[in-house]
Amino acid sequence: MNEPSPPHAPAQTPAPAARARGRAFTTRDGRRLRLRPLRPDDVEALKRGFARLTPDQVRQRTFHRMNELTDEAAQRFAHVDAATAAAYVVVDDDGELHGEARLHVTPTGESAEFALIVDPQMLGIGIGGALMRRLFTEARRRGLRELWGTVLADNSLMLDFSSQLGARREMIADEPDLVRVRFDLARRARGSRRQSPTA
Repeated sequence: MNEPSPPHAPAQTPAPAARARGRAFTTRDGRRLRLRPLRPDDVEALKRGFARLTPDQVRQRTFHRMNELTDEAAQRFAHVDAATAAAYVVVDDDGELHGEARLHVTPTGESAEFALIVDPQMLGIGIGGALMRRLFTEARRRGLRELWGTVLADNSLMLDFSSQLGARREMIADEPDLVRVRFDLARRARGSRRQSPTA
């Protein structure tokens, strides 16, 4: 049985339904999409989204080749442990996923590893940038100092995209095919304040 709310309890804003629907935004080519947290009921949409990826995108995201996202894997991806991770998706009005980004907090609690994927038919229209900005916001909310990811050295699209967002690159010892990209969240915050006309 639910206990009644205290008489002066502040109203919850936004409402849970609004949070579930996410934030609407317009892409560079004029599409109206929504960015929201990934939900457990996104399993089938995750599988359909995976099926739209190119073989190279699958290899670049998973570091090996996969023909399909199994139901078991989709269930695992769709159930996010909020204590150590966060995941966000960009969806259209039909609930189809056109981009996904997630972070996993490292055991030290000071940084998180991130991953990002965008529908190959919707590259270059702002979906990736919207998802990364949401990850930056979530990482700062958790008090993290850094967001980092491991990228295949031949994934020039992701490396260039990360550099445009302010990441620094570093080679990984004994892993010539991999590059580490790192976002200093404190430096990004300082840069944002300098660029803003109001504090």
